Amino acid sequence: MGAALVLIALSYAATGVARLPSPPALIGLALDWQPPSRSWEYFDGAPVAAAAVPAVFEERKIGLAPEVAWRGGGRIGFADFLRETHTNALLVVQHGRLVYEHYPQGAQRATVFPSYSVAKSMLSDLVGVALAEGKIAALSDPVRKYVPGLPEKFATLTVDDLLNMRSGIRVEEKYDSAFSQIAYMYITTDLKRFLRGLDKTAFTPGQGFTYRSVDYLLLGMVLSAATGEPATRYLERKLWQPMGAAYGASWSVDSKKQGVEKSFCCVNARAVDFARYGLLHLHQGRAGDVQVLPAAWMQRPPEAGAADADFAYGRGWWLPRQPAARDGGSAPRDYTAIGIHGQYVYIDPVSDTVIVKLSDHGNEQDEALTVAAFRSIVAALPAGEP
Repeated sequence: MGAALVLIALSYAATGVARLPSPPALIGLALDWQPPSRSWEYFDGAPVAAAAVPAVFEERKIGLAPEVAWRGGGRIGFADFLRETHTNALLVVQHGRLVYEHYPQGAQRATVFPSYSVAKSMLSDLVGVALAEGKIAALSDPVRKYVPGLPEKFATLTVDDLLNMRSGIRVEEKYDSAFSQIAYMYITTDLKRFLRGLDKTAFTPGQGFTYRSVDYLLLGMVLSAATGEPATRYLERKLWQPMGAAYGASWSVDSKKQGVEKSFCCVNARAVDFARYGLLHLHQGRAGDVQVLPAAWMQRPPEAGAADADFAYGRGWWLPRQPAARDGGSAPRDYTAIGIHGQYVYIDPVSDTVIVKLSDHGNEQDEALTVAAFRSIVAALPAGEP
């Protein structure tokens, strides 16, 4: 017993020096004791209060298409699609009405889900608010104006470079290794210390595009410095409460002591409130009579860079490179927030539809197929407003 206690004490000391979570949390993360949809429970979080008067969804439930587009240009049964992509929640909102809400794995409306990188889209919108308010003077501002502790070699790095993943900072997105920089960034209890250690670039800032979560970690710090308050409070005041969130949420932080938001991920909330967020984009930033987000910011973002054959990326959003068949290349294009393990807030302006899908799927798996499935769902919805 004595030896075991010594080992436990040493493990706590070692994780403290390395700025890592407690041994139980670290072991749980390493061994996947919890599914990804519950990983937020391992981390400290800053609370986000619900709206005093939540926006009420009118509910008019309808059946969805029995089949959706899937692999090899074929189709798959809708229930099989949900099962194969390990869906925990699927919500469809059309014309402002909640027309479908399903929790295939036994969750319920009050269940909390992590956003993963869907938070990047939210952070992007908060930057748009700060810009409109003059808290961020210009997207061309150097990042070191707001984060002076960033190494001087990043002197030319701008806010826009972070927003559009053009920083060139070399922190590889390798999710399959527990020893990668991105894994350490996700679990460290001192994110400011992590940033001070950055010293490598893959290209000159602004001269290329590579998807890197570290850009949005820095962007969150820019937002906090520019607004003079934690990103969590700004989210609460400028987005969460004004949009009429029915439930409180949280934003995972590195630790209670440091209190730095994992701003590249990890807003933990209910599916219906992710749907309310999507509605802001359909309604040009408005919630009822309130202009919550700048209308000009709510357009489908311009393409900053091609991530792969299926998606471009712009300002925190994934932009399908091929238009939907119905578009003919001229109608407003769909776009989506995507988080690892299959989290989506999908926006289709033409059919006035938001689809929220929250999952326990693979690391980076079936994103293009899932968007094709969403397009199948949309195509089968009633064409006009009922």
